[in-house]
Amino acid sequence: MEKNQKNKINKNFFYQFAQEKPYLFWAMFVLSLMVVITGIVLSIEILEYSLDDLLDFKIPPPELQATAYLIGEINSGKILAKENSRLHLFPASLTKLMTAIIVLENSSLDEEVLISAYAVSMEGDEGGLVTGETIKADDLLKILLLPSSNDAAKAFEEALEKKGKNFIELMNKKAKEIGLYNTAFFDPSGLDREGNFTNTEDLFILSKEIYTKYPYLGEISRLKEAIVYSTDYQVVHQIENTNILAGKIDNLWGGKTGTTPEAKDCLLTIYEFPFPGKDDKIVIAIIILNSTDRFGDTIKLYNWVEEQLLMSH
Repeated sequence: MEKNQKNKINKNFFYQFAQEKPYLFWAMFVLSLMVVITGIVLSIEILEYSLDDLLDFKIPPPELQATAYLIGEINSGKILAKENSRLHLFPASLTKLMTAIIVLENSSLDEEVLISAYAVSMEGDEGGLVTGETIKADDLLKILLLPSSNDAAKAFEEALEKKGKNFIELMNKKAKEIGLYNTAFFDPSGLDREGNFTNTEDLFILSKEIYTKYPYLGEISRLKEAIVYSTDYQVVHQIENTNILAGKIDNLWGGKTGTTPEAKDCLLTIYEFPFPGKDDKIVIAIIILNSTDRFGDTIKLYNWVEEQLLMSH
């Protein structure tokens, strides 16, 4: 009863106020409405950052050991920092990212690949492939990308040759198709003596291609380790990722290492950062070529990106 009486008094007060001082009443009403609308607009502005605003970095990147590097956002194509980005350098086993694309485009994952003595004779013994074993393409991809097996690369090349396809021609055709105009491939492994070359700008384009069209390569390459078998289960391959960042950085989407005497240390990695206020991702590629500390360089750039994104909102 008392509550109803108070409500009645409040209603009468506002009614009388509106009748006696209509101009003041409506002025206060409009002012209150503007305050509410302003609050809503400010809230929206706080939540909805533009990608350009978030990527407007104010602090220069750290000093690195790499001869060339590039950091870019894949969705927008914006380059955040770079050094010697057009310099032609050896990609080493970053080559195997293109190798993997050619495999996915020309083979089924269930396809069985016979491992020849010639494939096993390739430089390096990563992956532990055995002459005469047969292994599914899906499992051989893991051996190609995680321990970076040159034997696996040659086995894939031989498998496509049996179908009448030239693996190197397919690699270079794909490179030109996606806009890698400063890249050429002469073998599927990335050995120095074969002369593969590229630059960080082309590798950024390749990063976008992989992220947008070949998510399975990210799924494989972010694994810390794996166990795969020959098709008869007689040979067991326990493999580890040469990328020591796998399993250590939660938002690592994928990537690939490379090392040769001439190429030195190379690393291409892709990360997904949350987009504030949106159900979306900021996708950052970090590319390191010809370094003496690829992981140290990459971590420095990753921390730089993370700090700048936090500062921007």
